[in-house]
Amino acid sequence: MGLFGGRSRGLGIYPGDVFRKVGNGADWVVEKVFEYNDIPPHVRLTERIGARAGARTMTVAASMLLDADSFTQISSADQGTPSMESSESSAVVED
Repeated sequence: MGLFGGRSRGLGIYPGDVFRKVGNGADWVVEKVFEYNDIPPHVRLTERIGARAGARTMTVAASMLLDADSFTQISSADQGTPSMESSESSAVVED
């Protein structure tokens, strides 16, 4: 996919996927996936927590979402259920 694509190159990360940040428990929604030729894929996340939904955003390397020490996927935009295509994503929480 192109520069502002829908899927992170082989990682199975899509806009609308929801990840929970380890430590503070905040939920973050993938807003956009950025792919470039010279750096790894990145994603823009928007916080989804109570009345402050969308109040904060951050951009991180897509691989950070697959690091169980940083994030856990809680839902997938495609299926509404936890799902990752990467073998690195063994830590998935189901609600």
